[in-house]
Amino acid sequence: MFGKYFKTGDMARFHNVSSDTVRYYDKEGLVTPTVVKNNKYRYYDINDTLKFSCVTRLREMDVSIDSIKDWLEYDNLNDLTSFNIKHVENLELQKLLIDKKIAYIKEFNKRMESFKLNPNTIEYKKDDFIYICNDLNFTTDNENIHMDKPIDISGVLDEFWTRTSFLGYMNQLQDKGKVYCANIVSSDCDIIKRIDFGNTLRFNYIGDVFSDNTYLDEVMEKVNSYCNKNRYKLKGDYYEVYYLSQSVDETPIYYVHIYFPLEDI
Repeated sequence: MFGKYFKTGDMARFHNVSSDTVRYYDKEGLVTPTVVKNNKYRYYDINDTLKFSCVTRLREMDVSIDSIKDWLEYDNLNDLTSFNIKHVENLELQKLLIDKKIAYIKEFNKRMESFKLNPNTIEYKKDDFIYICNDLNFTTDNENIHMDKPIDISGVLDEFWTRTSFLGYMNQLQDKGKVYCANIVSSDCDIIKRIDFGNTLRFNYIGDVFSDNTYLDEVMEKVNSYCNKNRYKLKGDYYEVYYLSQSVDETPIYYVHIYFPLEDI
């Protein structure tokens, strides 16, 4: 203390922040010292200290610097409490997004376990699923990828969903198919739909799909053999979800789930 004033270091220790933070708030015009000596030494009075406490409290609540500046200008409790109510609503939305991110990571790790435990193996699944966006798709053939229509993502309101999506593929005919944005989490967006694999075979493919033109033939041979052995019948379409690629010895390795829906037993 210097008389009735706090020095910069005192202010920092009292609020458990660094001296640089005190200087930063001064620079931003949030809390300026009452006394400045020799353009170097800064001293804060009790009013400054209470104001600084408000700033640190708001920063802990994730309020932006610009919003804090507005908050400090309020001269009545109605504006202050209204701001706080709106900020609570924003925090609740952030909490929902955090919960979705946690669910996404857990689901992703769950799917990666299948590649660790059963690589390049067929699994019978009764409760698997993916989500796809119908407005983000292309048509493919043996030569090229063709845009079905100009991509307009204005109707895709869920930014988290699109920014965390995977490359997905669904065949329709023997030599044609659809490329989609696919994901492993749901969305409230109307154009995103869930595809349930309640009765399906899933192949946990690990390899270089783009260099090995015969990979699908080899997978189909294994799937058909599995179906014959267990008296399953394929519906005809299959889905692929490309989760990620890794470089192993300078060779790209892809991790892909290939779903083969079955006729109802």
